Amino acid sequence: MVEFVRKNLEVRIYPTKMDRNDDGEKTASISKIESNIGITRFIYDKELTFIKNFEKLLIQYGYNVNKLIINDKSCNVLLKMLRVDYSFLKKAESSSRQQAQRDLINAFKRYYDPTIKSDYPVLKTKKKSNKNSFRIMNNKNVRITKDKKGHDKIKLAKLGIVKFRTSKEYRELLHRGSDKNDETVKIKHVTVKKVNGIYYAVFNIKQLYIPEPIIGPKQQVGIDIGCSKLAVLSNGEEIPNLDLNKETDNIIRYQKTMDHHDQYSIRYREAQIQFNKSWQKLLNKRKDYYNKAVNYIVKNSCLVVVQNENIILWKNDKNLSHSIQLNAPRDFLNRLERKCNQERVKFVKISKYYPSTQICSKCHKINKKISRRENLGIRDWECPHCHTHHDRDVNAAKNILNKGLQIVGTTMQ
Repeated sequence: MVEFVRKNLEVRIYPTKMDRNDDGEKTASISKIESNIGITRFIYDKELTFIKNFEKLLIQYGYNVNKLIINDKSCNVLLKMLRVDYSFLKKAESSSRQQAQRDLINAFKRYYDPTIKSDYPVLKTKKKSNKNSFRIMNNKNVRITKDKKGHDKIKLAKLGIVKFRTSKEYRELLHRGSDKNDETVKIKHVTVKKVNGIYYAVFNIKQLYIPEPIIGPKQQVGIDIGCSKLAVLSNGEEIPNLDLNKETDNIIRYQKTMDHHDQYSIRYREAQIQFNKSWQKLLNKRKDYYNKAVNYIVKNSCLVVVQNENIILWKNDKNLSHSIQLNAPRDFLNRLERKCNQERVKFVKISKYYPSTQICSKCHKINKKISRRENLGIRDWECPHCHTHHDRDVNAAKNILNKGLQIVGTTMQ
């Protein structure tokens, strides 16, 4: 059976200041990208404002607002009205305009869904918006092409070509996605985003799934997420937390500099640029470390079991909040789940209320002496029933694995 998987490939792009290069080719300039970002934000805010005013009008005349249907059919009328009133919207690619509308529709769907705790959609102001991006659907108008000098460039619909940089593996994959005769890889859409003054293009590709050959025996593994250590595996292996002291010291230093200067001064802006660079270095370092750890776990496992920890509760603890915010264990768990789904590895989540640290992995009886939060300092203990000495984290990982095996319906280890 032929299976396809979705992947996101993030590459850095270098838009130019001019709309055309020295050879007369149309290029994706900074002004064009900023204009597209602003147009998508403008469409989102205008349609949201119209819906808000319409809801107020319905309430004024005694109608039920919950029965208001917000879908593509109703919002397409608003988009056509905006195109007539504001001619500058034609500068943006059509699919990016429609995607801004879909984002608003999805925001309302999440708001009306009782199973998702989502707030009412808010306006995307230029200063407060964290999502400075727009999406272009690939209708044979997004591909990797060569300029007149023979260099690889990304061809974006209605914007032009733009220089990019990525690994050799990603470059070959994007070339295959641009080849019309290659049916194994297809580029579905590309998202152009701006993060801390740096521009990226995120390609969403659909690729034929080819499983890697199994070299050695694959294991069933339970994972205990912690604060002092990123993760402890049921086989006794430990994944330590990443050392981010250098990056955090730089971030704190530039934050202090920004606090001592006026917001519109030159020194404030210089410190803000350095602050953004330091913060991006921290994120990139952590992302690379987590990806390597996740790849190691998934490639050597046939079953991965984790506990769905209440990390929000950990953040409220003053002794744990700094470590949790710095190391972001939820990000690690999300990456692990995505990689397991991508590589067709069984991934099981057990309840956050399961007392994995209190149960003896040998005799399966509960030790209530370590159940309270003030006993978190006890890192090893002896079972009062079978007198087995346990490392707290390794024992919890073994219990998590055993619970996952019960859920799956296989024999316990």
